[in-house]
Amino acid sequence: MSDPQDIQDIQDSNARLVELIRLGLSRADAEGRVRVPLKLYSSDEQDELLTLLHAYLWDTAAPHDEEWHRSPGNIMTLWAELLEIGKETRERLIPLRTDLVKALTARGLGYRTHPRSVPVLVREYTGAVPTPVHPGDPRETSDTIALGPWGAGYGDPVKNREVELAAERVVTDRYVAAGWKVTRVAHLKCGWDITASRDGIEAHIEVKGVSSSLPSILLTRNELRTAARDEAWSLAIVTTALSSPVLQEFPRESVLAAADPTVFRVNLSP
Repeated sequence: MSDPQDIQDIQDSNARLVELIRLGLSRADAEGRVRVPLKLYSSDEQDELLTLLHAYLWDTAAPHDEEWHRSPGNIMTLWAELLEIGKETRERLIPLRTDLVKALTARGLGYRTHPRSVPVLVREYTGAVPTPVHPGDPRETSDTIALGPWGAGYGDPVKNREVELAAERVVTDRYVAAGWKVTRVAHLKCGWDITASRDGIEAHIEVKGVSSSLPSILLTRNELRTAARDEAWSLAIVTTALSSPVLQEFPRESVLAAADPTVFRVNLSP
């Protein structure tokens, strides 16, 4: 059972957060601004907002390693629920959310795992001055592994291939152990890597391997198009594929909902 004092503290914090966000919206309106940046707040108010944000992220965090904890980071969802606001007002608050996460990064208390992702890694404030995460720090983005016929991504081609093959072995072993007949079809470029069949059911599994512990991957246009039209399609991601493989599976609906176009090919004819 939750402690009554803890519940009261959360309610007080949420009430103050609502008050501060409404204050920012009011100031933005007064200045004719559409969006709300952190600079609309005084230094003390910025510190208070940052403290409230960090407390929320830390309370919702799950262990990641000894120092950093992973939080779902649903900051905007929390704000929307507390203020009972719609899409238009949520969009006005995007700069405030971004500025606050940048402030967390500058103070060494948190950072986003990818510039466009929602999850935030945070660590507990102990009173000591932590080392900030600087731009270019390898912790700033997950290690996405996928290249050429194996997918699309970044990194060393040799390592990419090793990671993808390791991931395919993990998925194949899991399905064979469960009684599925497995056929590798990655070389056919059909939009998935493994076809599995059992009891008249056929599954089309796209396999992605990553060397980090975060399931952040890239999909090719063909893979995403296949996911949209093929009801048998699903995604299997193997994290820490070369060390301690962890398999996570995602239905096509979840993948399509989470897909975010971040890279565009531009061909310019002379």
